[in-house]
Amino acid sequence: MLHTGLGAIAGYEEVENNLIAKLGLTRRPVVDKNMKIPSATMELYKSMLEENNAITTHLPLPGLHTSSANTARTYSHKGSAPINAKSKRYRLQFDIDSIPEREQVKAAEVRFTMVNDTTLRNEEFIHVIIHDIVQPGVKGISKPILRLIDSKSITMSEVSKSEVISFDVTPAIARLSKNNFKDNHGMLVQCVTESGSHTHLLSVFDFASPEKTLLFVYTDDGTSEKSTLQRMMRRSKRSADEPGAPPKRSKKKPICQRYSMYVDFKDVGFSDWIQAPPGYDAFYCHGECAFPLASHINASNHAVIQTLMNSYNPAAVPRPCCVPTKLSSQTLLYVDDDGKLVVKNYSAMTVKECGCR
Repeated sequence: MLHTGLGAIAGYEEVENNLIAKLGLTRRPVVDKNMKIPSATMELYKSMLEENNAITTHLPLPGLHTSSANTARTYSHKGSAPINAKSKRYRLQFDIDSIPEREQVKAAEVRFTMVNDTTLRNEEFIHVIIHDIVQPGVKGISKPILRLIDSKSITMSEVSKSEVISFDVTPAIARLSKNNFKDNHGMLVQCVTESGSHTHLLSVFDFASPEKTLLFVYTDDGTSEKSTLQRMMRRSKRSADEPGAPPKRSKKKPICQRYSMYVDFKDVGFSDWIQAPPGYDAFYCHGECAFPLASHINASNHAVIQTLMNSYNPAAVPRPCCVPTKLSSQTLLYVDDDGKLVVKNYSAMTVKECGCR
């Protein structure tokens, strides 16, 4: 663990508060010790890690309109039962009551896990239909108002046990978000075989396990081009320039370059609510931008001129600064202040290149 004084502790609290605000949270999350991360959420996190680059924080999800989404929230269903004991329809109710106000819904999907039912192997196809329950019915008075949002034909002979099937439910979540999730009556799922008969959904999907029936909501929080890291670095630079900072002892100062800086979330007190990764190498830039600038140093034309002027009149013109010139994103899997799992591509978290500016 890091040994810190009161000033350093206050600094950590400020950084954490900035990070919490950047992630759209209102307070430090309180995490249930018994929380389990669904495998689908972890797989999404890992896929986003593989796709990370310096240009974009967008989610790579083929088939869904997530072109600008950088956040994915996971919701499990509440374990709703069939409409009645013999019903071939199943009502799903997901535990979603809000999304941060600044986030825009870009896409949403539900993922069902298949079960291995041998009686259905004789059927060539099954047709799964999903409706948004806009308004529930009243027994003996009115029928429910339903809106078809997605359907899919599944070839049973090609489906393996425990295969995950995805359905696009963006229209339903978009409707709910416009009403602040006040009219969340759930979704209605039904299954029809190729022969035209209805089959019980529990023989097709594993609705009994909450972690195998999940809703993913993909949003854009509008922060892709902003960087908390840049503010942190500015604060760090001010701290280094304050009186009392230890003098630099090296006789020959190194030129501007990138150095390793591993951030361990346990050491800085974030590991209870940041579930993954345990830490990452953020790197930092340090070194001199002295005249004449070497050809391999990534320097702007302005920096070259400023270095020249500094060599003539150091008192009037300071040297250029060694700063990050290219940054990449970092994927975080964390718990929000409602206790929900969130996967977010957080922009400008890792230094890729340094240069004189």
